[in-house]
Amino acid sequence: MKNKALKITLIVFGIIVIILLLLPGIIKRYAVNNSKELIGRQINIDKLTYNYFSSTVRVYDFKMFEQNDKDHFVTLDTLILNLEPLKLIKDKVEIEQFYLKGLMVKTVMQDSTFNFDDLIAFHTEPEDSINIEDSEPFKYSISNIELNNSNFFFDNKNVGKETHIEDLSFSIPYIGWDQEEKSNAEVKFNFKNGGYFQSALNVNPVDGEFDAHITIKDLYLNPFYEYVAEYAEINDFNGHLNSQINIVGNTNEAINSIISGHVDVNDFIMTDKGDKEFLKANRIDCNLKRIDYANSSYVIDSLKVTQPYTYFEMDSITNNFFKIFKLDPSSDIENESEEVIEEIDTTSNSSLYYAINHLRVQDGILDYSDNLTGERFDYHLSDIKMNSDSLFSDSDWVDMHSDMLLNNRGTLNAKLGLNPSDYTNLDLDLTIENFLLSDINIYSKHYTGHNILEGDFYYYSQSKITDGDIQSENQLLVKNVTVSSEAGGLYSLPLKFALFLLKDKNGDVNLEIPVRGDMNDPSVSVGKIVWNTFSNLIVKAATSPGKLLAGLVGGDPEDIEEIKFDYLDTTLSDKNKKQLDNLLEIEQKKEGLKIELTYHVDAQLQKEAIAKDQAGKLYFKETKKDYLKNEKDFETFILDKTAADSLDIKESYMSLSDPTLLESIATSNTQSLISNTEEYLATAQDSTQIKVNISDPKAPENIGAISIFKVSFSILDENENIE
Repeated sequence: MKNKALKITLIVFGIIVIILLLLPGIIKRYAVNNSKELIGRQINIDKLTYNYFSSTVRVYDFKMFEQNDKDHFVTLDTLILNLEPLKLIKDKVEIEQFYLKGLMVKTVMQDSTFNFDDLIAFHTEPEDSINIEDSEPFKYSISNIELNNSNFFFDNKNVGKETHIEDLSFSIPYIGWDQEEKSNAEVKFNFKNGGYFQSALNVNPVDGEFDAHITIKDLYLNPFYEYVAEYAEINDFNGHLNSQINIVGNTNEAINSIISGHVDVNDFIMTDKGDKEFLKANRIDCNLKRIDYANSSYVIDSLKVTQPYTYFEMDSITNNFFKIFKLDPSSDIENESEEVIEEIDTTSNSSLYYAINHLRVQDGILDYSDNLTGERFDYHLSDIKMNSDSLFSDSDWVDMHSDMLLNNRGTLNAKLGLNPSDYTNLDLDLTIENFLLSDINIYSKHYTGHNILEGDFYYYSQSKITDGDIQSENQLLVKNVTVSSEAGGLYSLPLKFALFLLKDKNGDVNLEIPVRGDMNDPSVSVGKIVWNTFSNLIVKAATSPGKLLAGLVGGDPEDIEEIKFDYLDTTLSDKNKKQLDNLLEIEQKKEGLKIELTYHVDAQLQKEAIAKDQAGKLYFKETKKDYLKNEKDFETFILDKTAADSLDIKESYMSLSDPTLLESIATSNTQSLISNTEEYLATAQDSTQIKVNISDPKAPENIGAISIFKVSFSILDENENIE
């Protein structure tokens, strides 16, 4: 009886042992054969073992396939789980070891879908089936968590780029549902081109409080080229990034996390589709003081950009940055989007806050180019420095300072003060010195029809905008300027002659140009205001030179622009001589000035005046009276002499005179006046080059003209008169 019981016991034990030995294989086959029903994907396991004494599960060569059952989604070499099954009696899951080796996960994104969306849907429980109030806390503890030699692939089909994180390893000593201290997890992996990523994460699983410290060393930006190229027309995106980032927050409200630390980018460069460098920097340093995304608050302690370079090219429609970053504002869709954004922004309760405690730009370079005139214009700005402190979005006022070198010669210094939240209030003080005017000769030739051969430009400006109202005082000093005339010019300004007139005795041109305008008026353009003010000043100087030249002799501008006579005058009065003296003095003081006196007279009115004078002589001969003092008696006398009631008094004068005689006297008077004027000029100044001319008798200017010399000014030895 005892032997029989022993045999039965041994048989049962043997069966149990066999079952236990076969059980892992049975479980493996069941899991593989029914994996789609169990977890939503087909899997394969090469080997599954279980150590009943140590309660250790080992899985070798695990594979989870994609939906097509061919491609690998997740694979791993070895999985080790060291369990404590007796803890299940106390409703607690305890794992003494969790070890993964050779894990590979491949994530694929196309459009807005991922290759794991079906798994999420498979394992998502309906909301009605979850009763949070009745559920008790899940008790667990996991020790010795280790991930070794893992690889992660992210294949973004949208940009045609696969990102690979290789040889990722990390370890976590302990995670427990009721632990009082934070768990520490350290992760480190190397980048393919050198450098590494390292992080230390401390998490309290009970309350969710965590702090993370992330170090990135020499992360090359080129692998991210495809992502940038999705939004920009570029051929290269490069540089390497370093950072020390600290993140503090709570896993239950991760969006409220606070970020601080340091980020720097070295040897940053971007090139356009023609391999032209358009944006680069030797180094960008940024110290993050507090980044609070949830509250739209961004505080940067310092931002320093060293040796930045920008290439900016304009054309008549757009510029290279708009082209590269696809920012062409001409489409109706973008306009509609902007309207929607504005509507959203105005109704939002959130407000953006930003602060930069210290902003520095050092040794910057800007190359500017355009073809707006049909001829390529290139300009080089270098040694650009800019600094500002306390740049806060809620500041009432912020001051910024900038200096730069203009085309390796001139200097620009600027101080800008503004209200960051209201750009209709600002102050700008600007100084430009030693600017070479020939640098902008292309513009001068195109717009004014003049080549600038040489000249130094100095510019001082103080501008204030108050509630959109511009009050700008501008002083221009041009030294040693020389220009030549060219055919054409969009506006054909008389620049050469105007500058000649505006020069003082030292050859300098000093101009004060006030600018006024209202920026609140959509039709007002600051550029147009400045240009109109400048062009009007040039035109007025050239078309009304008397106002400028009269200042050289302290006279009335009208006295040097016109010399008037009576129709009968053949000699110069004292006033006429004084006017000629002023012109001679101006000629001496304004070397190179060409002065011409052109005689104008209405021939008919001149003959009428001579006929009246001849009739007056007849009146005096017979009455011994001066006709100028006895006008009515004189007219009666003449009418009686002509005995023609139908004639008016002028016709009566003319009828008493021989037309041939009138013509002869008029010609003689004109020649005498011209001769006496030339003689006086030559006697007063034998070296004078003032010319005396007679206008064409048929010229329209003679109609109704009194006997007059009209004075014109131009530049000596140039066939360029005032237009």
